[in-house]
Amino acid sequence: MGLRKWNVFLSVVDSGSYTKAGEELGYTQAGITQMMKSLEKEVGFPLFHKGHQGVSLTREGSALLPSIRYLVAAYESLNQEISFLTGVRKGTLKIGTYTSCSIHWIPGIIRTFKDEYPGIHFDISEGNEAELSKWIRDHKVDIAFTSYQNSSSYHFIHLYDDPMLAVMPKGHPLAAYDEVPIELFESSAFVVSDYTYLNDVHRILKNAGVTPDIKYTSHNDYSILSMVEAGLGVSVIHELMLTPNRYHVVAKPFDVPIIRDIAIAVKKDAAQSTITQLFVDHTKNWARQQFLSSIQGGASD
Repeated sequence: MGLRKWNVFLSVVDSGSYTKAGEELGYTQAGITQMMKSLEKEVGFPLFHKGHQGVSLTREGSALLPSIRYLVAAYESLNQEISFLTGVRKGTLKIGTYTSCSIHWIPGIIRTFKDEYPGIHFDISEGNEAELSKWIRDHKVDIAFTSYQNSSSYHFIHLYDDPMLAVMPKGHPLAAYDEVPIELFESSAFVVSDYTYLNDVHRILKNAGVTPDIKYTSHNDYSILSMVEAGLGVSVIHELMLTPNRYHVVAKPFDVPIIRDIAIAVKKDAAQSTITQLFVDHTKNWARQQFLSSIQGGASD
C-alpha cells in the first residue's frame, strides 16, 4: 500500500472527481479508477461513493482521511529535511490563507523568501476561518494565515492588528459619523459573509448584541464590497481588504475600536519542518518591516 496511491486518493478527495484528479496528476481517468479500486481492495472496504456530481468519501474513507493527510505530510516533511541536510533545499509548503492576505501579503512574502530558497514550491489554498481551522487540523496545509482563535490545538504567532471597519455606500446616513457606534447596525440592511462558527464578523455582532437585518450573504469579501457599493446594505470589513480601496464605499472606524489579530497558525502536536520554521520566521520579519514602513510613511505625511 504505497504512498503514491494515497497521494492519488487525496487528489480525488480534494478535486471531487477521478477525471480532475487525473488531469492534475497526469493519469487517465481509467488509471485513477484502477488505482482506487486497488486501494479499496487493499484496505478491505469502499472509500468513495460515485454520483452524477462526482465522487464523495464513504464513512470509512472520511474516518481515514486525517491519518492519510498526516502520513503524506510526514513523508513530505521527511523528504524536505533530507533535502536541507544534503544542501538541495527543495520541497513544498502548503499554505492556507484569507483572500485578502493572499492578494496583499503572500506575493511579497513568497518573492523575498524565494530569493534565499528558490527550490521551495508553494501550494496555496484560500478559505474562511472555519475552513482554515479544519485544514490545519487535518494536515491539508502546513500553516495558515488566519485571525486568532482560542484553540488548544493550534499555536498562533501574531503578525498584525487589522482594524475592523464599518463600510457603507456613499451618501448613507452612517457616513456622516467620524466613528460609527456598532449599535446603529441594529436592524440595518446588512451584507455579510456566510455564517461559520469561527467567522469574525458574526462573532463581533454577537459580542455587541447587535442583530442587523441580513439581506445578502456571500462567501467572498469582494462580492460583499460590490454589494455595499451598489447600495444593498452596510457591512463590516477588515482594513486589509480596503488597501487600496478600489470600491466607491465609505469606510469608518467604530467608536470602540475592533481589531482582528492576524496570525500564523500551526498545529501544536506536529513537529515543524525546517522549511515551515524558516518561512514562519521570514514572515514575522516581513510583517514587522511592513508595519514599520507604514508607521514611517504615516509620520512623513
